[in-house]
Amino acid sequence: MSVYINPIANGITVSLMIIYLAFIPVLIYQYRKNGTFLVRKNIVLASFAVYMITAFFMTLLPLPSIEAVKNMAPVRANYHPFLFVKTFLNESGFIWNEMGTWFRAFCSPSFYTVAFNVLLTLPFGVYLRKYFNRGLFQTAVLGFLLSFFYEATQYTGVWWIYPHAFRYPDVDDLIVNTLGTVIGFYAAGLLDKLLPDPMKDKSLKTEYASLLRRLISLLIDSIFVNIVYELLRVVVLLAAGKKENTIDIVLYLISVVIIFILIPCISKKKRTFGMTILKLALRDGKGNVPRLSGMIMHNLFIAFWLNVAVNIIGMIDNAWIIIFLQLVVLGFAAALLIISIKNKRVTYFWEKFFDTYMKADL
Repeated sequence: MSVYINPIANGITVSLMIIYLAFIPVLIYQYRKNGTFLVRKNIVLASFAVYMITAFFMTLLPLPSIEAVKNMAPVRANYHPFLFVKTFLNESGFIWNEMGTWFRAFCSPSFYTVAFNVLLTLPFGVYLRKYFNRGLFQTAVLGFLLSFFYEATQYTGVWWIYPHAFRYPDVDDLIVNTLGTVIGFYAAGLLDKLLPDPMKDKSLKTEYASLLRRLISLLIDSIFVNIVYELLRVVVLLAAGKKENTIDIVLYLISVVIIFILIPCISKKKRTFGMTILKLALRDGKGNVPRLSGMIMHNLFIAFWLNVAVNIIGMIDNAWIIIFLQLVVLGFAAALLIISIKNKRVTYFWEKFFDTYMKADL
């Protein structure tokens, strides 16, 4: 069973890493295009990525060393169609009119290996019909091509990385994998109502800026703050020939001012980098560009509680100052939570103080 479990575990791990790396770019793209995060569509895309990578790993892993393959006798491919039927009848002990042989036959390797190859591509047929709107013929052809890619990878020794094949290329796998895709095509019709429907996701191009959208914008600005900070450290600290925490703190504060104050002040639409990328804008209560003082106070407030009060703690040696900053952050979070619960929606209470509100740019 570990022959199957280990490739599945590795495939899921690699898939999740790819999904993790793609999550922020996908969020940005969908917020810019649709104004919202498309939950159902992303579930489908993520599950498809997990399936495709895991299925490929199951046909490829475990990978031996190149030296081990050199010392291994070349693997001979099977070019005889439907050899698996003959193998099953000869090795499983199956006798169609003797029920007692059925269970033992279905538990034999000659059966479950074939069954595995059917199940391997069955989800592919479901995805092709349900989410890619392919007909039966196209589904069968694409299933055959996917299986051909698997077999070619094995036949060429992972595209000539290895001196020769170390897995058993089999024409029967082409037949069985294609059959699995076709079965998946018909299974999609039966499972249609149980599967998520991306068509139910709707664009939400309103002025409302969701919490997640704001946080992604803030994350991007934080990244730019740290980039500017590191550049300043290289220039200033190398020139000074020494390193001091007090200098680090000053440089970090300068970086925050550059990203959250200077850049919006000189930009045409008064935005930070994060706001530009997420298509967010600051507006006053009347929907106009806010006063410069309001924009500065709004951005300073945001920059302080996350970028300064959180990141700067590691640069400070005084325990009392660290405790004070931590209490500031906790107090801010508590105020946000309490006011939001009272209003039954996320309430950014500081925006009213400065008459500066973050809106989605339509």
